[in-house]
Amino acid sequence: MPTKPASRIWMAVAVLSLLIVTGCASSSPPTSPVIASRPQLTPLPASVSRIDPQSSQPWLHEVESFLNEVDSLLKGEITK
Repeated sequence: MPTKPASRIWMAVAVLSLLIVTGCASSSPPTSPVIASRPQLTPLPASVSRIDPQSSQPWLHEVESFLNEVDSLLKGEITK
């Protein structure tokens, strides 16, 4: 036969588990889905809108030529 403190502990555990189970099983009315509106367009920041796409062309050509050179050097290599 369990002692009084042990039986109190088991009683507390039983009550807590019952509260947890009934709390999880309680049915609440379904909530309606949230219908979002379309996001509003915002203007670009001045720092982005002032970027000149032509300024990066020389750098892109340099990178492309480097990659082409690397490809030509690696064509003769045997891959594992």
